[in-house]
Amino acid sequence: MEQKKVARQTIGFRELAPYVRLVQHIAGDDRYRLPPRIIYDYELKFVLEGRCDYVIEGVHYAIGPGDMVVLQPMARHSCAVPPNETFRYYAAHFDLIYMGDAYNFSVDDVYLSQDYVHAPFIPDDPELTERPVVSLAEVDFPCVVPTSAPGAYEALFRSLYEAFGSGQYGKELSMRADLLHVLALLVRELSTPAGISIRHPQRERIGRAVQWMQAHYRSQLQLSDIAASVHLSPSRFRALFKEATGQSPMEMLVSIRMDKAKELLLHSSLTVGQIAEEVGYADLHYFSRLFKRCEGMSPMQYAQSLRARFS
Repeated sequence: MEQKKVARQTIGFRELAPYVRLVQHIAGDDRYRLPPRIIYDYELKFVLEGRCDYVIEGVHYAIGPGDMVVLQPMARHSCAVPPNETFRYYAAHFDLIYMGDAYNFSVDDVYLSQDYVHAPFIPDDPELTERPVVSLAEVDFPCVVPTSAPGAYEALFRSLYEAFGSGQYGKELSMRADLLHVLALLVRELSTPAGISIRHPQRERIGRAVQWMQAHYRSQLQLSDIAASVHLSPSRFRALFKEATGQSPMEMLVSIRMDKAKELLLHSSLTVGQIAEEVGYADLHYFSRLFKRCEGMSPMQYAQSLRARFS
């Protein structure tokens, strides 16, 4: 019988709305182990104390305090604590968006009922292996992130853990807020302020292209103009830019223009037509449609809502 292909979906930061399924605070000694397995949602493990040796998709990682382990859906992994070591961490299982009851599952049945100490491996669940995999367009998380502000992460995970066990009405909102804050910190660890991956070998060249767009967004720009600013062919530039930022160059240009338009809508007396021209759009109707697609409301509605808020 032919195996079904896993459905994959990419979302952006605007669509990100994490659904937290399980939060744990675990401490163990050198008897702690995790036999080879896959998981069916995302898991973040923030290490507080001790050491652990991980194998993720065949690659070995030595994990220590302040490290964030990022386990993605369907990634096979295992771990063990070295002799005479201890290991303490927070963990959160979640989906990037809620995918509906049809794709939800019980953590008690799938994760908490397994014999992690004695089992040689954890069998795959054939139904859950067909769950859709949702990923973020703007960032590609590595398996391990050494964090630069461990205290901030620990405080957020502590709040997340307390909310998970509280039983309070609305705890889902608190957990979503905490996890979004954790993800925001991770994104900043991995990207420049312009949204370029710090691990990309062409990050400096892509950064110069972003700076060029920020300086010339008022002009009628084509992909070839932006590519020429960093001496690359349009096709090569587009591919590198997408790798480094998760966006196409023209999508980035639209974001820059919309940010400038929002500033002008709030802080200037220009008409919508004048603002459209100021940010590089000669066609007012096209600008208005594009603005509404990005912000969910027309430029005038956006300006009125903000001015009412700050008046």
